[in-house]
Amino acid sequence: MINFSEILKDANWNKEESAKLEAVQKLVDDAGKELPKDYLDLLLYCNGGEGELGIKPGWFRLWSAEDVIQLNKDYEIEKYIPEFFGFGSSGGGELIAFDMQKDKSWKIVMIPFVSMSPDEARIIANNFEEFVKAIGRRFDY
Repeated sequence: MINFSEILKDANWNKEESAKLEAVQKLVDDAGKELPKDYLDLLLYCNGGEGELGIKPGWFRLWSAEDVIQLNKDYEIEKYIPEFFGFGSSGGGELIAFDMQKDKSWKIVMIPFVSMSPDEARIIANNFEEFVKAIGRRFDY
């Protein structure tokens, strides 16, 4: 279990209020895929937010529990890249998603919205904890 309060105590980002348990449960029910428990726990800690990211793409926008399913539908994730589950963006041209192709390691990838191709997926974190540790940190290009 990730200690979000400890990891994110000095992070510089705009964090939203915690998600309601009902919203997270609805996300679980509607996702059609098993989602990482740490991700669901993060939503209970903060239901979205944005800020600097200490790994590429350098900025992130975390989608709220209420919006994530609709945004996956709007971006047609299931149609174009069904082996991924989007949970945020770079605030610009890239989707931030879980790679659900293999085991349950749930690597974090970045995929350009324009291509929406699994071939364009670039790993930005080997697991969710690594991603969380980059939240609110400055990325040195």
